[in-house]
Amino acid sequence: MTGSKIPATVITGFLGAGKTTLIRHMLANAKGKRIALIINEFGDLGVDGDVLKGCGDEV
Repeated sequence: MTGSKIPATVITGFLGAGKTTLIRHMLANAKGKRIALIINEFGDLGVDGDVLKGCGDEV
């Protein structure tokens, strides 16, 4: 498909800003839309990726 556009949203913010809460809300209220997540975590513990894995259908 040439010329197709895929909308994308980049969510950034400080620790505790509500990024994960926002993404969980988006997944819970997708209303049949397919949403793909790319999670780029830094640090020794990957918390958000584990939290978000249970929010939808993992493929």
